[in-house]
Amino acid sequence: MADNHKSPTTDLNKKTKTYLEILGDTILPNQLLFAVLISVGISLGGYNIGLWLLPSIASESMVASYSLLIGILGSVFSLVLCSILFKPKRILVEEETSSESMKQVFEDLQLDPLEELELIENDPITKKELEEFGVLNSFLALREEQKK
Repeated sequence: MADNHKSPTTDLNKKTKTYLEILGDTILPNQLLFAVLISVGISLGGYNIGLWLLPSIASESMVASYSLLIGILGSVFSLVLCSILFKPKRILVEEETSSESMKQVFEDLQLDPLEELELIENDPITKKELEEFGVLNSFLALREEQKK
Protein backbone atom coordinates (compact mmCIF):
# COMPACT_ATOMS: atom_id res chain seq x y z
CA MET A 1 0.00 0.00 0.00
CA ALA A 2 1.42 3.42 -0.95
CA ASP A 3 1.76 6.04 1.73
CA ASN A 4 0.26 9.28 0.38
CA HIS A 5 0.61 11.10 3.70
CA LYS A 6 2.99 14.06 3.61
CA SER A 7 5.06 14.73 6.67
CA PRO A 8 4.77 18.18 8.26
CA THR A 9 8.49 18.82 7.82
CA THR A 10 8.27 18.65 4.03
CA ASP A 11 5.43 21.18 4.04
CA LEU A 12 7.49 23.57 6.18
CA ASN A 13 10.46 23.35 3.84
CA LYS A 14 8.35 24.46 0.87
CA LYS A 15 7.87 28.15 1.59
CA THR A 16 5.84 29.65 -1.21
CA LYS A 17 5.24 33.36 -1.27
CA THR A 18 1.73 34.55 -2.02
CA TYR A 19 1.58 37.73 -4.04
CA LEU A 20 -1.32 40.13 -4.41
CA GLU A 21 -2.02 41.88 -7.68
CA ILE A 22 -3.08 45.49 -7.32
CA LEU A 23 -3.53 47.72 -10.35
CA GLY A 24 -1.53 45.32 -12.49
CA ASP A 25 1.41 45.19 -10.10
CA THR A 26 2.44 42.41 -7.73
CA ILE A 27 3.30 42.86 -4.08
CA LEU A 28 3.73 40.77 -0.96
CA PRO A 29 0.82 41.20 1.48
CA ASN A 30 3.05 42.01 4.46
CA GLN A 31 4.89 44.69 2.48
CA LEU A 32 1.56 46.18 1.44
CA LEU A 33 0.48 46.32 5.08
CA PHE A 34 3.75 47.97 6.14
CA ALA A 35 3.51 50.47 3.27
CA VAL A 36 -0.04 51.42 4.28
CA LEU A 37 0.97 51.77 7.94
CA ILE A 38 4.00 53.89 7.05
CA SER A 39 1.94 56.12 4.74
CA VAL A 40 -0.90 56.63 7.20
CA GLY A 41 1.49 57.18 10.10
CA ILE A 42 3.62 59.78 8.35
CA SER A 43 0.67 61.59 6.73
CA LEU A 44 -1.45 61.80 9.87
CA GLY A 45 1.64 62.49 11.94
CA GLY A 46 2.50 65.47 9.74
CA TYR A 47 -1.07 66.74 9.91
CA ASN A 48 -1.21 66.44 13.72
CA ILE A 49 2.21 68.03 14.15
CA GLY A 50 0.96 70.91 12.03
CA LEU A 51 -2.15 71.28 14.22
CA TRP A 52 0.05 71.29 17.31
CA LEU A 53 2.92 73.47 16.09
CA LEU A 54 1.33 76.00 13.73
CA PRO A 55 -1.08 77.88 16.08
CA SER A 56 1.93 79.69 17.58
CA ILE A 57 3.29 80.64 14.14
CA ALA A 58 0.33 81.13 11.74
CA SER A 59 -3.04 82.78 12.02
CA GLU A 60 -5.81 80.61 13.42
CA SER A 61 -7.78 80.58 10.15
CA MET A 62 -4.79 79.14 8.25
CA VAL A 63 -3.69 76.44 10.73
CA ALA A 64 -5.94 73.74 9.28
CA SER A 65 -4.84 74.53 5.70
CA TYR A 66 -1.14 74.52 6.55
CA SER A 67 -1.56 71.35 8.58
CA LEU A 68 -3.24 69.67 5.62
CA LEU A 69 -0.37 70.79 3.41
CA ILE A 70 2.13 69.25 5.84
CA GLY A 71 0.09 66.03 5.81
CA ILE A 72 0.17 65.97 2.00
CA LEU A 73 3.93 66.53 2.03
CA GLY A 74 4.11 63.61 4.48
CA SER A 75 2.24 61.49 1.94
CA VAL A 76 4.77 62.36 -0.75
CA PHE A 77 7.64 61.62 1.64
CA SER A 78 6.10 58.26 2.56
CA LEU A 79 5.72 57.44 -1.14
CA VAL A 80 9.44 58.02 -1.68
CA LEU A 81 10.31 56.08 1.48
CA CYS A 82 8.13 53.08 0.54
CA SER A 83 9.55 53.02 -3.00
CA ILE A 84 13.04 52.78 -1.50
CA LEU A 85 12.10 50.16 1.10
CA PHE A 86 9.95 47.89 -1.06
CA LYS A 87 11.50 47.07 -4.43
CA PRO A 88 9.40 45.78 -7.36
CA LYS A 89 8.83 42.01 -7.53
CA ARG A 90 8.47 41.72 -11.27
CA ILE A 91 11.18 41.00 -13.79
CA LEU A 92 10.90 42.69 -17.15
CA VAL A 93 12.38 40.84 -20.09
CA GLU A 94 12.94 42.72 -23.30
CA GLU A 95 13.29 40.77 -26.48
CA GLU A 96 13.46 41.68 -30.11
CA THR A 97 10.07 41.77 -31.80
CA SER A 98 9.82 39.25 -34.59
CA SER A 99 7.01 38.46 -36.97
CA GLU A 100 6.58 35.06 -35.28
CA SER A 101 6.17 36.58 -31.83
CA MET A 102 3.76 39.19 -33.17
CA LYS A 103 1.78 36.48 -34.91
CA GLN A 104 1.48 34.64 -31.59
CA VAL A 105 0.32 37.80 -29.85
CA PHE A 106 -2.34 38.42 -32.50
CA GLU A 107 -3.54 34.83 -32.18
CA ASP A 108 -3.72 35.17 -28.39
CA LEU A 109 -5.71 38.40 -28.70
CA GLN A 110 -7.84 36.95 -31.51
CA LEU A 111 -7.02 39.82 -33.85
CA ASP A 112 -6.41 39.86 -37.58
CA PRO A 113 -2.95 41.34 -38.28
CA LEU A 114 -3.96 42.48 -41.75
CA GLU A 115 -6.85 44.52 -40.36
CA GLU A 116 -4.55 46.05 -37.77
CA LEU A 117 -1.96 46.88 -40.44
CA GLU A 118 -4.66 48.57 -42.53
CA LEU A 119 -5.69 50.70 -39.53
CA ILE A 120 -2.05 51.61 -38.90
CA GLU A 121 -1.45 52.62 -42.50
CA ASN A 122 -4.52 54.87 -42.40
CA ASP A 123 -3.27 56.67 -39.27
CA PRO A 124 -0.06 58.59 -40.03
CA ILE A 125 0.73 59.33 -36.36
CA THR A 126 0.54 55.68 -35.32
CA LYS A 127 2.47 54.65 -38.41
CA LYS A 128 5.26 57.11 -37.59
CA GLU A 129 5.46 55.91 -33.97
CA LEU A 130 5.64 52.26 -35.03
CA GLU A 131 8.36 53.12 -37.54
CA GLU A 132 10.36 54.86 -34.79
CA PHE A 133 10.06 51.79 -32.55
CA GLY A 134 10.95 49.46 -35.42
CA VAL A 135 7.71 47.49 -35.11
CA LEU A 136 6.21 48.43 -38.44
CA ASN A 137 8.67 46.17 -40.28
CA SER A 138 7.35 43.20 -38.28
CA PHE A 139 3.80 44.10 -39.33
CA LEU A 140 4.87 44.27 -42.95
CA ALA A 141 6.65 40.91 -42.61
CA LEU A 142 3.39 39.43 -41.28
CA ARG A 143 1.58 40.69 -44.36
CA GLU A 144 4.21 39.12 -46.61
CA GLU A 145 3.92 35.79 -44.74
CA GLN A 146 0.13 35.74 -45.13
CA LYS A 147 0.38 36.46 -48.86
CA LYS A 148 2.45 33.28 -49.33
